Amino acid sequence: MKQVFTNHYSFDDVKITRKPIYVEDGIITEAFEINDDVEVIDCENLTLVPAFTDLHVHFRDPGFTYKEDLESGSKAALKGGFTSVLLMGNTKPTVSSPEIYNDIKKRAKDLDLIDIDQVYTITENFDGKTLDHLESMPVSVKFISDDGHGVNDDMTMYKAMIAAMDKKVRMTLHEEVAQVSAIDYEIAEDAMTLRDCYYAYKLNCPVHFSHVSTKGAITAIKYFKDLGAPITCEVTPHHLYFADKSRDEMRVNPPIRREEDRLSLIEMIKNGTVDCISTDHAPHSAKEKENGAPGFLGLETSFSTCYEVLVKSGEISINHLIKLMSTNPASLLGLNKGKLDIGYEADFTLIDLDETYTYTEDEILSKSKNSLLIGKDLSGRVKKVYKKGVLKYEDNR
Repeated sequence: MKQVFTNHYSFDDVKITRKPIYVEDGIITEAFEINDDVEVIDCENLTLVPAFTDLHVHFRDPGFTYKEDLESGSKAALKGGFTSVLLMGNTKPTVSSPEIYNDIKKRAKDLDLIDIDQVYTITENFDGKTLDHLESMPVSVKFISDDGHGVNDDMTMYKAMIAAMDKKVRMTLHEEVAQVSAIDYEIAEDAMTLRDCYYAYKLNCPVHFSHVSTKGAITAIKYFKDLGAPITCEVTPHHLYFADKSRDEMRVNPPIRREEDRLSLIEMIKNGTVDCISTDHAPHSAKEKENGAPGFLGLETSFSTCYEVLVKSGEISINHLIKLMSTNPASLLGLNKGKLDIGYEADFTLIDLDETYTYTEDEILSKSKNSLLIGKDLSGRVKKVYKKGVLKYEDNR
């Protein structure tokens, strides 16, 4: 099937363009003659960008599907402009066996909504020490993680990095010294980040740092990146949007930090230290949030939040934001998407950058409603999402 996407705004490295995008069988191709066999898609003066990829998402499936499942999470992702996500492994049972991993991957493929990759746990069932299960890890695994926990034992982490390199997978790390975090979560994040930056540097092990939130942690990452360590990192929309909130006001791990930390994250985005923006989309029931469960929804509002904080404020260009939300995370996942170049998959998100809207609970597609942004005015609404040229989401409001 041949398609041409017309009448849209898009961005290259230096300017706004309005060039048509030609697609054949779901892949961006060179220009061809338009005839009756070509589907012409009028983009109605919307902004067309490569669909987003999120490297840090919780769909709670299996085991906690009253909060979210693969289908509801995928629909929430599409509403936010995402066609690819990486799921964390803190399900029930945890993703420590080929059976659980393969079941998630199969069910996700059968849904045919978005592309879903699944992490494998670093330690078996998050026990913090056992690595034997990595021997039977499926070859399709791209990332391993104990998200929700730091790997506290130094030797276990050392051996885990050796195993990751042997298996040719990347680690995505939740950095928290458990014995310290209850007293000082800032030091807990900084200290483990320093250790794992050093390990990654000395071992030349590819490591991705999840939801970096402190000035100390991001400064350490920059230092070791500048030394040549094969490390990357992400920050979250909520750590860019909020600051100076107590744990009682906003319960999330890592916590909402000081304004000094927030500004440091933005500065590290501007200088290229930060590779990706990931949501850490964490659905919970209302009762669980009342009881202090950490985390918030993020997929449906990520672009609008970051567009406001980073682009409308003049901190970075929209081109840079697209690299953080599309190009870089897709590259880290090894996906053939994230750019509007010939040969890439035709995964497109169409956005009305001029539309301002009030985010309401009734429009949330997630099973859960624990968003920090309900009632807030946001800019830049996702209007349509295409995956390999197929319309998967349309905003009918």
